[in-house]
Amino acid sequence: MRVILVLLITVILMSAKSDKLSHIPPTKSIFLNINADTCNAKCMKEKLKNGKVFSFISHYNNSIDELDSMRSEFAYYERIFRISKDEELSIRVALLIPQKSIRRYASTTVNSVLAYLVSKQNSFEVKIFNTNDEKEESILRELKNIKNENFTYVIAPLTSKGATTIINNSSGLLVYMPTVHKKAFQASGSNILFGGIDYDEQIDVLLKHANDRIAYFSDGSTLSKSINNSLLEKNLEIIYSKSLSSSRVNFKDMLSENTVLNDSSIFLNTPLIKTSLISSQFRVYDIEPYVLLSTQINYNPMLLTLTQYDDRKKFYIANSIGKSTVELRELNSLFEHDIVYDWVNYSTSIGIDYFYSNYFVPSTNRSFSEDIVKNQVQYDISIMQPEENKFIKTLF
Repeated sequence: MRVILVLLITVILMSAKSDKLSHIPPTKSIFLNINADTCNAKCMKEKLKNGKVFSFISHYNNSIDELDSMRSEFAYYERIFRISKDEELSIRVALLIPQKSIRRYASTTVNSVLAYLVSKQNSFEVKIFNTNDEKEESILRELKNIKNENFTYVIAPLTSKGATTIINNSSGLLVYMPTVHKKAFQASGSNILFGGIDYDEQIDVLLKHANDRIAYFSDGSTLSKSINNSLLEKNLEIIYSKSLSSSRVNFKDMLSENTVLNDSSIFLNTPLIKTSLISSQFRVYDIEPYVLLSTQINYNPMLLTLTQYDDRKKFYIANSIGKSTVELRELNSLFEHDIVYDWVNYSTSIGIDYFYSNYFVPSTNRSFSEDIVKNQVQYDISIMQPEENKFIKTLF
């Protein structure tokens, strides 16, 4: 098998701000060189020619996230990945990446696509078109480059801002956006596919575990505000709400003798760290909620280590990530990221799976069970409870 890649690998620094897609510090992919022999430029060039990509990377003696500092050297080898003029590939995917907007997902979405395609054992070409930001002119520039290089299939992990530009300017391309839901846009063409999670549906399922006294905590981020609005639109009795937008929170002033929160269903529309802090403080100040509730944003195994078991006994978390094959999970783990808890990586995998089984190799069975109905991925929603050392699926 020969794998043909055109990669622009950039340093991904994750901000702690909660308006990003994830609040988990980025992991590093390290490829160990277990061969004692040295490998000069000529040797490394031969490794690329022979498709030994990971061996090539290991001789840098650096993590994959640090290759950006040697981009001038990497650009030299990048040419070797390019498909020759007399060779044709049916599997060609463009990734439109706004590095500064999605930060760590600039690498993990690429890796999710690579892991999937490697599992299929066919030659393929993947090229990254980095817009850096989501300004209209930046996206239009890279869309033009994508079309000039005769790509048809595009995976674009964007926020709503960039997605609007894609929707209005992507004729001739089939674009899958794993990060946004169709309902966020008034109209879109038949060439646009959406893979975002429906947080509104997750709230509906969570409310089945709630009583009629609703409270919520948020952090002022775009996602948090959106979840808050979904709650308000349901005409629920909101007995308490609080935004923790500051990095300094006085829990004593907020929670001491705050009896209104007793026997209430509290939505924690906050990122993982703040969620862990808040849930622990309830017990400190003798607050006994009816239940704690959260959407996908807190479905993370780190919750099990950041909170004590007694603090999460009544915690219910909505999850739209379904099953994946052992092979895909293992291939993704080689890049030190997962498709078990990370919904953007999981959604990206669904997108490349759809392209592969419907356009690249139509005779292939799909690896994921989620249907795409009216251009939107349809996710099942499970309610998970964080037990002592794992999440368990809760039956209604």
